[in-house]
Amino acid sequence: MSERYLTILEVSQKQAYIFQSNELKENVSNSEAIAWVMSADYMREKAGENLFCEENNLVYAGGGHTVLAFPAHDDAVRFTKAVTKAVRTEYPGIEVFAVTMKYDGNLPPSENLKELTKALEKKKSERRASFRQGSFGVEETDANTKKPILVTDQANMADKKTMCKIDRELLNEIKMDQASAFRELGGTEGESNFIAIVHIDGNAMGKRVEKIHEEFGGQNKEWDEFRLQLKRFSDSIDGNFKNAYKKMAEHVKANISDGKLGDIEIVKGKFPVRRIITAGDDICFVSEGRIGLECAASFIEKLGEEKNAVDGEGYSACAGVAIVHQKYPFYKAYELAEMLCGNAKKRGASLSCDGTGRDVSVMDWHIEFGEIKDTLDEIRAGYDDADKNRIIARPYIVRADISAKNDGEALCYDMLRDLILRIRDKESGAMGTLKELRNVLKRGKSETEHFMRFHKIDDLVKWDLGNDYKMLFDAIELIDTFIGLK
Repeated sequence: MSERYLTILEVSQKQAYIFQSNELKENVSNSEAIAWVMSADYMREKAGENLFCEENNLVYAGGGHTVLAFPAHDDAVRFTKAVTKAVRTEYPGIEVFAVTMKYDGNLPPSENLKELTKALEKKKSERRASFRQGSFGVEETDANTKKPILVTDQANMADKKTMCKIDRELLNEIKMDQASAFRELGGTEGESNFIAIVHIDGNAMGKRVEKIHEEFGGQNKEWDEFRLQLKRFSDSIDGNFKNAYKKMAEHVKANISDGKLGDIEIVKGKFPVRRIITAGDDICFVSEGRIGLECAASFIEKLGEEKNAVDGEGYSACAGVAIVHQKYPFYKAYELAEMLCGNAKKRGASLSCDGTGRDVSVMDWHIEFGEIKDTLDEIRAGYDDADKNRIIARPYIVRADISAKNDGEALCYDMLRDLILRIRDKESGAMGTLKELRNVLKRGKSETEHFMRFHKIDDLVKWDLGNDYKMLFDAIELIDTFIGLK
C-alpha cells in the first residue's frame, strides 16, 4: 500500500464566534464565514488545485470538523499552512486546529480515524494559552462586539458566497425576503415582541457513526470503500436536515398564504423564520416568538420523513426553544436553548428502548421574562408550588416510534396544543380568570381544584390524568405567546 497521511481541521469555539453579536445579520454572517472556510471551494481557492482536489483529498466533513487524506506528508503540511494562514488573515476571529498523522496500514481504517481524533483532542487540551490581537486604540470599533473593524471585512463578505444554497432555494420558493434584524421577524405592536431561538440536535448520531465504522471500516476493510461510505453518510445527514428545514419553512409559508398567522405583522415582506446554523445535525434558527414551538415541532416531524442514504434509517431529534424579548442578550438566549435541548435529550433517553433516544423526539422550552439565570436548574426552581411539587410538565414528546417506552408520566406536545386551543375557545370574559389560574396553580393542587370548580372551568382538565395539572400551567403560560400552524 502506498503512503497516506490524514489531516483533520476543526474550528474552535464556533458558538462564541457566531453569537458574539446581538445583531441577527452578524450572527448569520459569522455562521456563513465558518461554513465557507471549511468548505471544499475555500480550500481549493487557498491551497490551489495542485494541492487540493475534493474527489481525491476530502474524506468527509461533519461533526464540526473536516478530514482529508494526502499521498505525502509535505502535501498535507503545505495544504494546512495555506488554508490556516488564509483563515487567520481573512477571519482573525476564527481559530482553526489542525493535526496531521501518517496512516497506519496495520490498523483498520476506522481505528486510524479514531487515532486522528485523539491526536486533535490532545492538541486542544495541551494549549496553554490563547493569544489574540487586541486593539491599538486608534481603530474604528464595532458597536456590538467592541472589537476593531477589519478593513478586509467588507471585501470578505462580498468575496465569499454569503448566501448558501439553502437560502437561495428558499427565497425562490417562498417568494419572501430573509430577515436581517430580529425586529423584522414580525410581532404585534403593543402586544408581542418576542423571538424564539430554536436549537435542534440529532439523536444517537454518534452510535450511527460507530455502526458505519464497524460495517465499512473494520478489520480487513479497504480505506477507499470506508472513505466513500463515510462521506455519503455525512453528506446525507447534511442534506436530510437541510431538507427538513426547507419543508418546515414551506409549512410556515403555506400558513402565511392561508392567513393563519394573521396576528403576526409581516414586516416589509420578510419571512418570520431565519436560519443561522444548518451544519449536519446541528441546527439553529430564529423565528417570531409565537410560532417558535410550532416551527420546532414541524421541523422534527419533517425530519422524521427523511432517511439516510447509507444506513437507510430515519431520524429523531430533540429541540430546545428559548422565547425571549428581541433585545435580550442573544448569546445568553442561545445558551438557554442549548440547555433546554440537553434537557430534552435526557428525557428522550429515559423513554428510549435502548437509552440512546434514537426512537423519541422531545422538545423543551422556556419563556424568559427578563431575569437572567445561569443554569436550567435555577430557572426551573421557580416552578415549584406550595406543596414543593413541580408544576410544569415540560419537556414533551413530539414524535415517538412504537418501540419507545410507555411512560405514564410522559406527555405529548399534541395534547398541550389541543389544551391551548380549548382554552382559547372559552369566552373572552373568562380569559382573565384563566390567567389568574396561573398564580393559583402555584399554591397547590387542592386550592387549584377549588378555584376551577368555583369559576366553572374544571371541564378543561380531567384530574384522573395527574399530569393535566402540570400541563395546564404550561398551556396558560403559553396562551399569549403561541400561534398554531395549520
